[in-house]
Amino acid sequence: MLELSESINVWALFEKASVRPFVFIWNNRKIKIETINFVHTTHEGSALIYHFSVSAGGNFYKLGFDCSNLKWILEAVEDDS
Repeated sequence: MLELSESINVWALFEKASVRPFVFIWNNRKIKIETINFVHTTHEGSALIYHFSVSAGGNFYKLGFDCSNLKWILEAVEDDS
């Protein structure tokens, strides 16, 4: 798995105190999330971070959402090759 820390744009649904990413933009590609495999939270100082392990096109991605600044980060990528 390739560890990253890249700022990304994400299309997400916020509903009833939960968040669900649907699409993210990385390297000028629109990547449609097929499956959310796992979600957990951590704290970095006082910031609450949601971590999403997702699948898309045979690849696996780790996305992070920082609730303190409302920013999304691509944390890691594992491709099918």
